[in-house]
Amino acid sequence: MRKVIFLFIASVSGLGLMAQISSTSQLLDAMQVKHRNHWFKTFTFEQETIRYSGGAARDTSIWNEAILYPDRFRIDYGEPGRFVIFRNDSAYRFSQSAFQSKRLEPQEFLLFKGGMYFMPAYEVSGKLKNYGYDTSLFREDRFNGQRVYVVGAKEGDLKAKQFWVNADHFYIVRRISALSDGRVLDVQYSDHKKFEGGWVEQKVIFYLQEQLIQIEKYLNIEVGQALSEQIFEPENPKMNWWK
Repeated sequence: MRKVIFLFIASVSGLGLMAQISSTSQLLDAMQVKHRNHWFKTFTFEQETIRYSGGAARDTSIWNEAILYPDRFRIDYGEPGRFVIFRNDSAYRFSQSAFQSKRLEPQEFLLFKGGMYFMPAYEVSGKLKNYGYDTSLFREDRFNGQRVYVVGAKEGDLKAKQFWVNADHFYIVRRISALSDGRVLDVQYSDHKKFEGGWVEQKVIFYLQEQLIQIEKYLNIEVGQALSEQIFEPENPKMNWWK
């Protein structure tokens, strides 16, 4: 009997070792397996945006935002008629409800927030490489008391482009990247809330060169609702969609 119990424990331990994630490809596969058939497709919220200067709050505003995975995102700012539509890695900006400009502006965080569950794993891997992540660099670490996986940087390197994923629930908790002028942007996601199908962070903190520059708080979060395609249509966008 003792031999049977020992063999059972050894077998379970072996399966645990086999299930350990030790590479970016294994992480992406595990994330896909866990969430791809369940994650909500739409996501709307009000965002309290607090901007900081010299460590002190400079101003606060409320933005209305909508996401349609995998790659559509809209922000309506506090001023009527001023908004931006992101789709297919391009940004379309409007002022006083009139189109102003279009430019390439990938919103890669959409991939981590849920977009990856609406595309095949090989496409996700390709996007990560196109965005500049060194997917050959992978490790396990700790962040704010939680076990995380880190892709893109070696231990102690807080300048290379990288993203950090909660090891238990697979939601994003941190992104680090360098701006065009070389300054380092550190974005940290916290206070995650479980919804049917997935998770949503309720607080995002931005540090530039280790200095606090912005805090975002998500309010009135709704997931899985029907959203009009016209919200994300640059040629004839729907106005005041949140009302």
